[in-house]
Amino acid sequence: MQNLLNPDRPVNVNSVAVLLSLMFLHLVGPQAVILQPAFVDGMVSQLGFSPVQGGYVAAAENSGKAVQSLLMMVLVTRVNWRYLFYGALGVLMVGNLLCTVVDDYQTFRVLRFCTGIANGTIVPLCYVVVGLTAAADRNFGLLIVSLMVYAAVIFFAIPTIFAMAGLVGLLLVFASFAGLALPVVRNVPTQGEQQTSVDGGGLTLPWSLRGMALGAMFLYFVATFGIWTYMSLIGRDAGIPAQQVANALTLSQFAGIAGALIAVVLGSRYGRAWPLAIALVGSIVSLLILGSYRTAMGFVIAACLFNLLWNTAHPYLLGAHASFDRSGRQVTYAVAMQMMGIAAGPAVAASILTGGTYGQVITLCTALLAVTLVLIQPPVLRESTLSRKRELAAASGH
Repeated sequence: MQNLLNPDRPVNVNSVAVLLSLMFLHLVGPQAVILQPAFVDGMVSQLGFSPVQGGYVAAAENSGKAVQSLLMMVLVTRVNWRYLFYGALGVLMVGNLLCTVVDDYQTFRVLRFCTGIANGTIVPLCYVVVGLTAAADRNFGLLIVSLMVYAAVIFFAIPTIFAMAGLVGLLLVFASFAGLALPVVRNVPTQGEQQTSVDGGGLTLPWSLRGMALGAMFLYFVATFGIWTYMSLIGRDAGIPAQQVANALTLSQFAGIAGALIAVVLGSRYGRAWPLAIALVGSIVSLLILGSYRTAMGFVIAACLFNLLWNTAHPYLLGAHASFDRSGRQVTYAVAMQMMGIAAGPAVAASILTGGTYGQVITLCTALLAVTLVLIQPPVLRESTLSRKRELAAASGH
């Protein structure tokens, strides 16, 4: 059994088997998070939870992910990676199966916190292993693309799943995929050193600028997940039929794939300031459309534009943080800010909905995206200036 689950053999992290295993593990871990609009919709329509309760359940799952992502900074250097994967997949299987027989709000929220812990183990660990590969940028893009394809298929099938088996059907999908991922864990390495590869080398920025960038990372994901969690219900609130909402979210996943591919193809060829500015301003425009044009076509355009630019901005935000210091610690802090933003977004939106409307949620998230733009540009522009100066000095022989 020991040799079956944890074979003692060298692992080539650049092999196709490792890459395919990571792609599958990466889509299994965050299933409920990437499908959060449909999952929240299911809790409301199938279990009878209120939209506010649905938001707090989503926040609980995201909180588990955030807490565990912080612990992973210690565990990743001390525990066999395969054991971490096995443990997390086991929690996902059991947690989702238990959720099929629980309809009490408080118990359901605790169970989703536990599945969030599993998610917070799998996703960071996948990033660590991808960071060891020779083509990390390309492989990161492939992880995002495979996740988006999976989400597109499930979003399209959601109305059918709910009609046939309710929310239980979706939970069984989550548990089944976690079980199917168990055999591929033996393909990943057991340990290794995390390596940080930065385009153009690393430059240390002062903490004032790095703190601004961390604040931008946190606020960006508060805004993103404040909207994403309720995207399906926002469409339903506008009177759009469930299948049309599902179709729009399916199309948005393909837009997200295009966004990830844009970042992979362009890389840092045009710097990071302009791509981030365009992505953030475009995201603001998408939310203005979402709040102003409450029609099926308006919803499709807003959802697709939002997902396109979200998946374009995310790699650039990570790349920017990687360039801010030579040690690579900034990336670790940035991922922690991302996880905390993902956890806070649904809770903030739910608190607004306690006595407010979806329009107020959209307004707040639009404002947070604007603040994100203001915070991220100074450190990105400063890093770009320092990088150019260093390149000129190197070219002149100084």
